[in-house]
Amino acid sequence: MLNRLFAVLLLTSASAQIVFSESLNVGVVQTVIEDSLEKNCSKLLGFIERAKAHKCQVVIFPEGALYWSDIAIDKPSRTDLDRAIARIGRKADSEDIYVIFGVGYRMTDTGPYLNRGVVYDPNGRRLLFYEKNTEVPQRFFVDGVPFNLSICSDRGYLEHSDLPCLVQGSQVIVDISGGHGGDDGRPDLRWIRYRPWAMRTGAYVIVSNPVHDDTDFMGHNPWGGGSAVIRPDGSIQACRVYEKDCLIMEDIDLSKATRLNAIRRRNHPIFKSFWDMGERLLKGDRVDSVPDIQPYSSARRDITIAAVQITCSRSIAENVEKIRRYIREAADQGADIVVFPELALTGILKDDISKAQQSELQSALEEIRSEADNRNIYVIVGMPYWVDGQRKNCAFVIGDDGSVKTRYDQVSTIRDDVFQAGSNIKAMWFELKGVHSIVTIGEDVHFVEIGDLAAARGMVLHFHITNETCSSSEEVTLFKQRHLLLLMYAKFGAVVNAGGMSMIVSREGGHNKPAPKGIEYYLPYQTSIIKSAGSAETMILATRKTPARNDTDLLAYWRNRNRRNRAQTGWYDWIKKGALLIESSQ
Repeated sequence: MLNRLFAVLLLTSASAQIVFSESLNVGVVQTVIEDSLEKNCSKLLGFIERAKAHKCQVVIFPEGALYWSDIAIDKPSRTDLDRAIARIGRKADSEDIYVIFGVGYRMTDTGPYLNRGVVYDPNGRRLLFYEKNTEVPQRFFVDGVPFNLSICSDRGYLEHSDLPCLVQGSQVIVDISGGHGGDDGRPDLRWIRYRPWAMRTGAYVIVSNPVHDDTDFMGHNPWGGGSAVIRPDGSIQACRVYEKDCLIMEDIDLSKATRLNAIRRRNHPIFKSFWDMGERLLKGDRVDSVPDIQPYSSARRDITIAAVQITCSRSIAENVEKIRRYIREAADQGADIVVFPELALTGILKDDISKAQQSELQSALEEIRSEADNRNIYVIVGMPYWVDGQRKNCAFVIGDDGSVKTRYDQVSTIRDDVFQAGSNIKAMWFELKGVHSIVTIGEDVHFVEIGDLAAARGMVLHFHITNETCSSSEEVTLFKQRHLLLLMYAKFGAVVNAGGMSMIVSREGGHNKPAPKGIEYYLPYQTSIIKSAGSAETMILATRKTPARNDTDLLAYWRNRNRRNRAQTGWYDWIKKGALLIESSQ
């Protein structure tokens, strides 16, 4: 065994953060899963030998790599499975290597095959053996490096995906998937789940996903694959698309896994009590029950969104005139709401923000309110604004009667030299003609818990305004991926960016459902792009009928049903706590 030297030990208020100066050699296997337990077992044993020969310290296999009942022609008993699993453990011992893999496992010889994740250490000791969608696994260590593991759809649970990194210091997050993992956003949005995941935590994210030779529900053959090592900045260190039975071998530089965004999120005053409760649950502590919540109910109606991607000048007066012109144009085209970018009044330059006087900002706001009233349309506009002697980065939501429905002050700003962070997350809520909606800004994109918890409470529409520059194809891809993931819990909404790539999005379709009509880019497990903009100034519009309830709310969402079914563990109370924390104050 390698004895790792700890370079730095940092203690934060959230948890002990271990930072290593060394690298870790990881092996990621992308298999074709065979039709029998014996064939798969032989394949895994061979890859373990191969990974060790290349000095890998850990080797990672996909979900169901040892046995997948949907593919297999044999029906092994529990005893058969136990023997095969034990063979993998002995191989980990003999080769002196960590092994991570998935297996379809039955608790009795006649019971169903349930997906489990297994981790062995180099001494052949089993560190993890947990059931997908049911149990929340503990963090484990690979040569001193903190890891956490999820299986495929587990990544949609905050307690699986982000919590261990935030509160237990995981520097490497492993997802063993079995289907549409790396290829979900094919081709130019591939790895849509994983790249933003790395960025919002500041950890490495590794996915191992098998290749399938048949045709999937979207008509793709082959499908699956997309195994990858993703760096903490969201860049791809190594990947394979549809290559079969291959081994990715990479040294990962752990000094890059700073977890900076994880620490920001963990210690944010608004969310700290939520993460504190999650940390207690991960430790196995009992927590107080949280009262049941009835999710918000919304009006069922057609909503037309106009997203205006404007080029901001350095003149507030010029920007106001442009905003008023687009308000009129959006109203003429039948829009219910017109959305402008973050800092649409001033632009993003520090000097222009700093010189903007409150009287000038207030006057501009009154002009916009008057135009909204005259045109009978809702407006969202981003601007700096002084609140109790502090400059905030704000989103004003103006009703079709010209009244200010809410003013949301960005809660996650990193521009401390310009803005003070807001402290009221509940101010992001408003109702658009009876439809429960939220607005977020800029750096909120890394706080995926906002959309998740708001949807649990009953949010239907999500509007995100930002002001980013996308100067390369890589930046465009990451921009789209981060923002599509942020809005994945909304039924309908928009991302509006002064720097281009604005999108109107909708969540429809889903598992085993082909692309519905009228969708520009179908993402069955995320929000899909209904209409998008390039880099030029433009306005785009789209219409969808809103539902009475969000099907990812506390009562309807299948993940919350699973949480309720394991109510004794406290995870459903945790999500209810978050939903109360983030509910509307109106």
